[in-house]
Amino acid sequence: MTRKLTPRQVIARSYPSWDYAMADRLTAWLDECGYEIVERGSQHTDASLVPTEPKSAPEVARTM
Repeated sequence: MTRKLTPRQVIARSYPSWDYAMADRLTAWLDECGYEIVERGSQHTDASLVPTEPKSAPEVARTM
């Protein structure tokens, strides 16, 4: 049986002594910056974050 950790536990275990306060601050900061922690393999609700076609490189004008 596999052990399933919450995102808070995964972040906290990366700090000495499982620092839950730091994990909460990091999660709040990511949320404030517009990031979201999602389950692995889940479909994101905002499909606009995934580009449909690659952007072409911008043309650079030569001055010579």
